[in-house]
Parts: sequence; C-alpha cells; structure tokens
Amino acid sequence: MDRVLLAQTHGGPQWSRVEWAQQLLLRAYTHSSTRHSAPLLTAVAFINWWEGRVSKAHQFLEFALEADPAYRLARLSDQMMGCGMVAGWNMDKDRAFRPSGLEAT
Repeated sequence: MDRVLLAQTHGGPQWSRVEWAQQLLLRAYTHSSTRHSAPLLTAVAFINWWEGRVSKAHQFLEFALEADPAYRLARLSDQMMGCGMVAGWNMDKDRAFRPSGLEAT
C-alpha cells in the first residue's frame, strides 16, 4: 500500500480510473460532515500530487487540516509534498499523468 501511496509501483496507474476515483471522493466529500472530511480531502490531495499538481494538492491538505487539525496523515503528507518530493510515476514519461480534454490545451 505504501508503494501505491508514494506512486512507486512498477506499472503506472490507469489514469481514467484515478480520475473517476477523484470524482467519487469529491462527491463523498460534499455529502460528509466536516469532522469526516479530512481523510477524503487527503486522498484527493494525493491524487493531485500523483498528477503533478502539487499546489492543488497542498490546497486540499490545507482544507483537510482545517477540518481536522489533528489528522496526522494530512500533516505528514503536507510536509512531504512541501519538501519537494515528486511522485514516482512522474519520473517516467510512460507512466506520468497526461491531461486530456480542456486540461491538455
């Protein structure tokens, strides 16, 4: 599990499924109470980090920490991403995220 979280698996993800998961997490977030939103927002932050969107990932982690300042995974993740750690998949052009649709332009 830690290899997936840190984007260090041998094969790359199926990005369309990752995008679908992000939409599902965001939908769950809109229906959750504030006290349960930190894990959802942290998961969305990781997806954005995997995709190379570190600033957006940081924003989601800030939201997670506003919802639950004691949520340790969000705090540690923010420190890790803030130190400049790059998701492993982004080190290989064949596994890195490639935007599609309007994002690609």
